[in-house]
Amino acid sequence: MNLFSRLPSLTTILWIVASLVAFGAFIYIAPNLINPPTANVTPTNVVVVAPTTRATPTMPSTGTPIAIVPPPKSVTTNPLPTPPEGAEVYTSIADPTRSGYLKLADDKPHWGDRNLHAGYFGNDRYASALYFDVSAIPPNSEILSAQIELAGLSRDNLGSQGEWRASLVRLKPFAEWQDLTTRDFFDATVTTSIDSPLGPGDLDLGRVNELQFLQDQLPGLSVEIDERTFIVVRLDGPLGPDNSLFTWDSGGLDLKGGVHPTLRVVARPGQFVVVTNTPTPVNVVTAAAIALAETDFATRFGTATPFPRSHATGTPIHLVTRQFTPSNVETRVAIAQVATAIAVTTGTYTPTPENWIEVTPTFTPLPTRTPLVIPAATLFARLTPTAPPINTPTVRDMLAAPLPDFLKGNLLVRTNRFGQDMVVVMQPDGTITQALTGQLYYIYAEAREPYSPDRQERVVVAPDERGILQIWVENQETFEKRPITTLSRGLAYDPVWSPDGSRVAYVNREFANDEIYVHDFATGRSTQVTFGGNPFVYKQKPTWSPDGTQIAFKSNEGTLNFQIWLMNADGSNLRNISQSESIDVDPVWVK
Repeated sequence: MNLFSRLPSLTTILWIVASLVAFGAFIYIAPNLINPPTANVTPTNVVVVAPTTRATPTMPSTGTPIAIVPPPKSVTTNPLPTPPEGAEVYTSIADPTRSGYLKLADDKPHWGDRNLHAGYFGNDRYASALYFDVSAIPPNSEILSAQIELAGLSRDNLGSQGEWRASLVRLKPFAEWQDLTTRDFFDATVTTSIDSPLGPGDLDLGRVNELQFLQDQLPGLSVEIDERTFIVVRLDGPLGPDNSLFTWDSGGLDLKGGVHPTLRVVARPGQFVVVTNTPTPVNVVTAAAIALAETDFATRFGTATPFPRSHATGTPIHLVTRQFTPSNVETRVAIAQVATAIAVTTGTYTPTPENWIEVTPTFTPLPTRTPLVIPAATLFARLTPTAPPINTPTVRDMLAAPLPDFLKGNLLVRTNRFGQDMVVVMQPDGTITQALTGQLYYIYAEAREPYSPDRQERVVVAPDERGILQIWVENQETFEKRPITTLSRGLAYDPVWSPDGSRVAYVNREFANDEIYVHDFATGRSTQVTFGGNPFVYKQKPTWSPDGTQIAFKSNEGTLNFQIWLMNADGSNLRNISQSESIDVDPVWVK
C-alpha cells in the first residue's frame, strides 16, 4: 500500500488549521465581549471638562491642591428692573489686569489670575480684589441701586462653616497700581460693606452671587464715585483655624472665556460744578505776588484741599449728555478710546466721547516758533530758544513745507524720559540722538501720514450708517468717500498711507483687542499683522518706514508704560526698540 495514501488530504489539513485558529481567536476575544474596554469610551452621562490655560495657585505642601473646574459659560442672572424715569444703568466689567487674588504670605497680588480666592487654607489667609472703572458715571449722580455679580468657580476647599463678605475699600495714596503690595489691600480702609454675608450654602460652582448694595450702603458708594474714577472691592472669607476657602471666577485676561465680575449701577446722572480758572499771571511780579499770597494762606489755614471729581475747571464749559449705556467691556473701552484714537491734525471725523467735558476757552493764538534741534548731551539743560514768529500754517502749508534732511529716515517720538514732555529724534534701533524744542517738525510729518503720495486722496475715520467708525478713502477734490473697512462692531482708527501708495495700515478693534491691520489696494483685502493682545493691551499709532518694509507703533505689551515697537510690514521680527521705563508714544517716521 502506498504510504501517502494513508495521510490526510491537503483539504483536511487546512480545515483542521482553520478550526484551531478560530478556537484561539474566540478564547482571546470572549472576555472583551463580556466586559468591553472603557479606556477610550466616554459615557453619555459624563461631562468632559476641557483643560484651560491659567495659573494655579501654589499651596503649602501640607495642604490639598485646589482643583479648579471651569463653570459653564452660560450663566443665568436675574434681569435688572427697568430703571425709573431719568435714570440709567451703568455697567462695568472688573479690569482683569488689576483684579486677582491676595495671599497674605505673598508680597505681591496675583493680578490677572482666573481664581478669586477668599477664606483660609494651609495656614494662610486669602482674599481677592476687584477693580471697577466708574468714570462713566457722572459725579453727583443719585445712586438708586447697585449690585455686583460673581460666578462661582470652585468649592473644592469649602468648609461647613464661616462667612464670606464683600466690601468697598480705600487704599493708601499710591503712584502706580503695580507698586501696591498684598499687605496694602489687607490693611485698606473699609468704607462700606456690600449686602449681607454669605454662608457655605450660598456658594457653589457656576452659581451667580448677586451682591446688592443695601440702602444704608449706597451713600458709601456715592462718595467713592464722586471722588474717584474707580472703586476697589475686596472679597473676604473665614479667618480659620480650619480650612475653608471658596473661589469665584475672575474670567481671566480673555474676555471671551469665563464669567467676569460685573458691577451694575442704576443712577440719575449728576452735573458738574464749574470752577473758574485762575488767570495766568501777566508778568513775573504778579506771579510772585500770587505765590506769596498762597504761602500766607497755607501757613494760616493749611494747604488747599484738591477739588473732587465733581468739580471741573474751564470757562466756558459744555456738559455732554450721555446717549446710551455701554452694555459690555468692548463697547466701554472703545468709547473711551475714540477721542485719543484719531489724530486732530489728520482732519478726521472725531465724535465727542461720552461723559466728557468739552472745554472751549477763548484764546489768542500765539506765534508758532521754528523748532530748534538740541544735541543729546544738553537735554538736561534749561533751554530758552528765541526764534522769529511765523504765521500759523494751514494743512496745505504743512504738506508742502520741507523737512530737514537729518530727520529723514528717523522717528519723531513723544517722550517724558528726560523729565519733561518733548519730541525727540529716535533712530530705528531705538537710539535717541536729539531733541526738539518745539513740535512744528512733528506736526508737519504727522500731517502727511494719512495722505496718498500724490496728495489727491487721504484716509479718514468716519461713522457708517450704523454709527460704527470705519476707515474711508476720501477724494480731496470731490470729498467723496469709499470704504476700506466694513466692521460689524467696535471701531477702526489711526490710518496711515504707505509711501508707495499701495497699502494702508490702521488699528482695528472689532474683536475687543487693538490690533494693527494692513489693507492692500491691489487685492482689496485687509490682513491682521499683530496678535495676542487683550482689551487692556494697546497697539496704536502705526507709521510706515520710508521704504515701506517696516511699521513702527506704540504699545504697552508686557510693560507698564507705552513703548515704541518695530516690525516688518507682514508682522514678523516684532521687537521693542524703546527698552526704557519712560513713556514713549506716537511715533512718526519722517519720509
